[in-house]
Amino acid sequence: MSRPLAFLLSLFLAAPLVRANDAAALWSGGVQALLDQNCVKCHGPLKQKNKLELDTVEAILKGSEYGPVIVPGKPEESSLLEALVAGADPHMPPKKQLSPEDVAKVRAWIAALGESAPVEKVARAEVTFTEPTAAIDYFLKEGWQTRGLTPAPLCDDSAFVRRLYLDLAGRIPTREETTAFLMESAPDKRQLLIDRLLASDEYPRAFREIWDTLLMGRNAGRREQRRRESGWFDFLESAFKQNRPWNEVVRAMIVARPEKPEDKGAQWFVFERRNEFQPIAEAIAPVIYGTKVDCAQCHDHPLAREIKQGHYWGLVAAFNRSKNVEKGATVVNESAIGGFVNFTNLKKESQPAVIMLLNGRTVKEDWPAADAKQEETQESYVDGGPLGKVPKFSRRAALADAVTQENPLLARAFVNYTWAILLGRGIVNPVDEMNSKNPPSHPELLDWLSRDFAAHNYDMRRLIRAIASSRVYQLASSRVPSPPEAFAAAHERPLTAETLARSARLASGRSAEETGLRQAFAGAFPDVLPRVQRATIQQAMLLANSEQLAGLFKPEPGDAAERLGALEKIEERVREAFQMALVREPDADELAQGIAYLETRASHPADAAGQLLWALVTGPEFLTNH
Repeated sequence: MSRPLAFLLSLFLAAPLVRANDAAALWSGGVQALLDQNCVKCHGPLKQKNKLELDTVEAILKGSEYGPVIVPGKPEESSLLEALVAGADPHMPPKKQLSPEDVAKVRAWIAALGESAPVEKVARAEVTFTEPTAAIDYFLKEGWQTRGLTPAPLCDDSAFVRRLYLDLAGRIPTREETTAFLMESAPDKRQLLIDRLLASDEYPRAFREIWDTLLMGRNAGRREQRRRESGWFDFLESAFKQNRPWNEVVRAMIVARPEKPEDKGAQWFVFERRNEFQPIAEAIAPVIYGTKVDCAQCHDHPLAREIKQGHYWGLVAAFNRSKNVEKGATVVNESAIGGFVNFTNLKKESQPAVIMLLNGRTVKEDWPAADAKQEETQESYVDGGPLGKVPKFSRRAALADAVTQENPLLARAFVNYTWAILLGRGIVNPVDEMNSKNPPSHPELLDWLSRDFAAHNYDMRRLIRAIASSRVYQLASSRVPSPPEAFAAAHERPLTAETLARSARLASGRSAEETGLRQAFAGAFPDVLPRVQRATIQQAMLLANSEQLAGLFKPEPGDAAERLGALEKIEERVREAFQMALVREPDADELAQGIAYLETRASHPADAAGQLLWALVTGPEFLTNH
């Protein structure tokens, strides 16, 4: 038996058997990552010792050149087992013993495989939908039934109004907005609020902030100023305000030559990266493909077989004729010649970097002979008018056309990102790893929404409206555990820095906008759609010690602390503080604790009320949408 075979065997010791329908969940919930980390380097897409591949269930079931390596349902009889036992010779992984917990994970998975009989897909009549909300509700309901789950009930109006304002306006609702919504008697008042916010000026600003960070990383100081001055913020915000087709928006960013007034500022996507073509390629890949390609810089992707080294260097080649020019405005010129480079694979073979796309297409371009010297002539260009000289063959334009026309991955990527923005997790998770290693939780839904999005001219507002109108968006949170990929209850998701800053100011009774606090939150809470939610010391210091934040809750004429302190009844002060900060009534324990605290400082009612508000604003409930 090969040494790598031995590695997997002890993974199946000391774990209880599980139900048949747990096999897939055990694989995606830990076993796949475990094998990727410990085994796939020698037994995966790049290398297959003993012809054994361990990166997919199908490959594992095929076994090695010596035969099967597992017996489904019988881990003790699987040939992998003996190599993973402590003291085994040969032992895998070399010079390392997996923890008992890791061993238990894989043993449970193999046991579950044995209980899983092949399930024939039940034939059902073709279902058609006239609008996307119906498709979302149908496929989610089908998923809950398949998993044997009862979803959480719909959230109440207080939770909905807070959730929607945070998502579409980038802030909590004001006390007046909350009251107006709760008092509204129209049966379709939730839909009316969705449409009103989507028509507001706050929705495009909120989504511009999210997509600015996703596309460009965090802005701060001079970088933020340059993005504003260059027109990038206006370009991105007006795209959502005008509801421009998403493929047009992406094309303008890649071409980086504003061909019409609404494209002004689009060139900043390329320009800010200062002629560094690899960062440009790495930034655009998740947008046009839905997945990062960084891992294919030095070799084919070690886990996702479809991502080749040529895909990475092809994107680099698409931009490597570009050159920044500053002459009053920011301009990204493009040469008509040069940029013919090769990359070297792990076998030391040199290959040309041609623009090959993940959807299987290749941009054709004639390469000069190896010893030929290219001459730059006027005939190589056309007069671009205000754009200056434009190459007759523009690599950037060729790439832009290829990835924004007949490229289903573009629509799938935007659908998945939008789902994650509004629901806290993508249909494919992680949201920027939409590849063969991360199958969608609801493949038919993702397919349908992607086709519909493209068929309706990449209508961003229509998609956002559909998700916000769906049942899954309006589910309550639940303490009953369920797989997160089932979307059977509302996910708790961290607020962005901009949303936190605005909401804190509104809770204090002040105007929403203020640059200093927003930048302070951006420094402490830089992530958007983080893979793992973790609190940091920097965040704790800001929330607990920032005078900038604490100062919001010191009583001043007309602010929330002053108004609360003037209320006659202490109970009324507590209730109103919860409504201002958390958009809900306190429960009995919270009410009692709030009253007790305010009573201890009855001689300074406004100060005490401000301290209570500050405590609520820095608490975990305020910092999340749920």
